[in-house]
Amino acid sequence: MQKLTKRKDGRYRIGVYIGRDQNGKSKYKYVYGKTQKEVKEKANKVKIRVGKGLDLLNDKMTFGELTNQWIIYKTPLLRKQQLNDYKTALKPFSPLNDRKLNTLIKNDFQAIISEYAVYNPHTGKPTAKATLNGYKMAARQVIDYAIENRILEYNPLQYVVIPKTAPKQKRRELSEIEQQWIINTEHRAQLPAMIMMLAGLRLGECLALQWQDIDLKKSCISVHQKLLYKENPPAIVQGAKSENGIRQVNIPKLLVEYLKAYSDHKPNDYVCLTAHGKLYTAEAWKRVWDSYLKTLNIKYGDFSMYEKEYKSKFDPDGVPFVIERFTAHYLRHTHATNLFRCGRDILYIRDQLGHADPETTLKIYTHLVKNHQISKTNKVISIDKFLEKISTQKAN
Repeated sequence: MQKLTKRKDGRYRIGVYIGRDQNGKSKYKYVYGKTQKEVKEKANKVKIRVGKGLDLLNDKMTFGELTNQWIIYKTPLLRKQQLNDYKTALKPFSPLNDRKLNTLIKNDFQAIISEYAVYNPHTGKPTAKATLNGYKMAARQVIDYAIENRILEYNPLQYVVIPKTAPKQKRRELSEIEQQWIINTEHRAQLPAMIMMLAGLRLGECLALQWQDIDLKKSCISVHQKLLYKENPPAIVQGAKSENGIRQVNIPKLLVEYLKAYSDHKPNDYVCLTAHGKLYTAEAWKRVWDSYLKTLNIKYGDFSMYEKEYKSKFDPDGVPFVIERFTAHYLRHTHATNLFRCGRDILYIRDQLGHADPETTLKIYTHLVKNHQISKTNKVISIDKFLEKISTQKAN
């Protein structure tokens, strides 16, 4: 430790030895105080931190600087879309970018999480719990990086809680009438929609499907790859979200008969392609799905409250959306719900969906039993009979 000195401004200063640089030169951490007692107490705290092996040369680093370092570190380890997802999750914490790491406390992060739970400036609505957990996880990984590099001792994010008032993300299955819409409405998006609704594939799995993966004689689909459609350009990769994601999926008679109509293809052709015969990008999928919903809206929507009669989704005045919108993931959720209603056990449904373990499946679908939508004593009935009832019932 260097000798205690008094500066011209009246403050005391002392340098604490913290090691040597790469050239062998001694390095010191300087602390200041209004009194000798204050500066000695600060010096002792520095010595304690040095004894713990902390990097005191970087303790003035800002959260923004640390975030940039973490992103550089993660860039070669993650796919481009994963990296972009992390960047998006870290944006809410940008007000902390100029703050020094050693000044950040739990309440700095908690205030942001609590604020977004009430109002998300990008959506104008409360942020869902799952999204808030994503924000928290991303920021926690950044601070963990500082701890791994001995810049900080603890992670304040471990004490941040997600408000109970934050809404849960909505997840619903399609009604039997909506399922009938999918079955009876021709459109370019109908093919992937039928596969996701009747086989339970994820969107990325469906868009990576090749005809050689479909065995119509055995009524099954082999799932072993996925399309990274959010990447630019999109890419097919082998594997799945989990080890169980690589699986063989049983498909109902309705889907078998539907797929038989697509006979003009080669085994290695992809099943779901754009109108130009290319793999889907995120933007291309968004366009075709939006077109599909507009088609369903025109065909099945109730426009009785409007004076004008709408006949085309290309109406120059704009057609009001009167049906409830749904996403591709609703179709997978619908498939699982139908299996529950047919009395299939949790292990079978887990295998069909490719979940890592039964707990994941139970966590998602336990509400069906709680809401008495499905009896625990359901007898197993044929999914083919169940779907036949849906496809032949009177249209809405």
